[in-house]
Amino acid sequence: MPPTGKNNVETISISNQSKVEADTMIHDKGDAVSSASLESQAHGEGGLKRSLKSRHLTMISLGGVIGQGLFLSSGGNLAAAGPAGSLIAYAIIGFIVFWVTFSLGEMATYIPVSGSFTIFCRRFVDDSFGATIGWNYWACWAIIVASELTALPLVMNFWTEKVPSWAWSGIWLIVIFVLNLFGARSYGEAEYWFSVIKILAVLIFIIVGCFTSGGVIGDEVYGFKYWVSPGAFTNGALGVVNAFVLASFSMQGTEIVGITAGECGNPRKEVPRAIRNVFWRIIIFYLGSVFVMGMIVPSNDPRNLDSSSGTATVSPFTIVFQKSGISGITHIMNAVILITVLSCANSGMYVASRTLCALSQEGLAPRKLAHITNRGVPIYALLCTAFISLITFATSFIPGKALFIVLTKLSGVAGFVTWGGISFAHYRFRKAYISQGRKLSDLPFVAPCYPFGDIFGMIACIVIALMAGYSYFSPASAVGLIGNYAGLILCAAGFITTKLWTKSKMVPIDQIDLDTGRMDMDYSSFEDEPEVTGPWYKRWGAKLIAIIT
Repeated sequence: MPPTGKNNVETISISNQSKVEADTMIHDKGDAVSSASLESQAHGEGGLKRSLKSRHLTMISLGGVIGQGLFLSSGGNLAAAGPAGSLIAYAIIGFIVFWVTFSLGEMATYIPVSGSFTIFCRRFVDDSFGATIGWNYWACWAIIVASELTALPLVMNFWTEKVPSWAWSGIWLIVIFVLNLFGARSYGEAEYWFSVIKILAVLIFIIVGCFTSGGVIGDEVYGFKYWVSPGAFTNGALGVVNAFVLASFSMQGTEIVGITAGECGNPRKEVPRAIRNVFWRIIIFYLGSVFVMGMIVPSNDPRNLDSSSGTATVSPFTIVFQKSGISGITHIMNAVILITVLSCANSGMYVASRTLCALSQEGLAPRKLAHITNRGVPIYALLCTAFISLITFATSFIPGKALFIVLTKLSGVAGFVTWGGISFAHYRFRKAYISQGRKLSDLPFVAPCYPFGDIFGMIACIVIALMAGYSYFSPASAVGLIGNYAGLILCAAGFITTKLWTKSKMVPIDQIDLDTGRMDMDYSSFEDEPEVTGPWYKRWGAKLIAIIT
């Protein structure tokens, strides 16, 4: 993590003026970054384009980042923790994600800017803290893109092993790079259809899995057979702990809605709707899928992606369809898995490039990275992110799946750092909002149960991040230790370095800027959706049509 340069933050107090309380922040040895850049983001007057529609955000929030973390890595969690253990791990991580997403939603609807984490953490907490969270988040998603591209050859090997892994990674890297070259609208449209396919696939998987478990289809009644033997838990409580990181990796991206707030047409209306979808995404897609695969796939199945196994990777989703007797659908399922991995890589490229662009706009990265094309694409930030993803080509020279495991664990742990940072930023945001005499009723979206959600999120993220790699100390595992702790060490070193270099201090609650970049759009141009009345099926049908169109 590069140092931020000596940042001097000057707050200019102007009496009897109601527009802006702090017009200029000084960054990077005296270069001024005007609050006008944030205002233009909020109003869509240049730079990034507000081209994402409501249907884009709805589908992105439901299925945009469901990728290999669920379709492939869930097999590793099943092997590590057992059916009950993995279900508990996903439930706990899902509980954290739920609170974090609502906290972010409150801030993002009030100040809807792209790359919001860096801005929120710097403004509401501390310059050094914001720099650490921002660079961590960019690295997290750059690594996720790399891990998704590493997983693609594993998916393609289902059909053929004649093409080298590096060739598959390179081909798909070019595909997602081109998709991102056409701006947020192109990304949103691609993710919309990717998400439709993924959501249908998961729903079909859950239905087929339930029928297979009950013996309605297939040659055997499974029920809770594998909960008894080989057992509901593998390695007891330690197995659950080991499953936390991969579960976190699977759920990375629920906070993308906060990133897209800077590029959607009506964030005050669309972001809260997308945030509320997160609850159903966690319950149905994650917990439902993990529960079903735990009934049909034994935890000791050698085809699961286990960190101690050198066997070929086969998705638990594919195994379930094989056991259902619908053998012909396995090729279709593998094609769906291919789409999901591509979709998650596409989302990762989008989020990482926007985060890097925001870091540049804040004076925390080279200014060239803030350049945005006429299409609204931060082209140099996109190129830089794609370059990092080239490390996937190293997979052809590393035996086994060591790099794949390290990448997934690194990004999983980085997720805890990000979520903890969001919780802390929101805790101080709400505290400042109340202490400065403002009313909660004026917020476009209010996160529930403050401050419980933030305190729980911060404590849970710290505890889980520190204990997740415990089992890799004895016997010592270099792959496990690097994957679980290298990211934490780099974040700590980066924070200490920037703190000593900039001598920044935590912003006092009464001096926190709650106005720059605030959403003050004219909503008269947005048409309200007509209220649908009548029977429940008519209301739900109208909602479904609104989502699809």
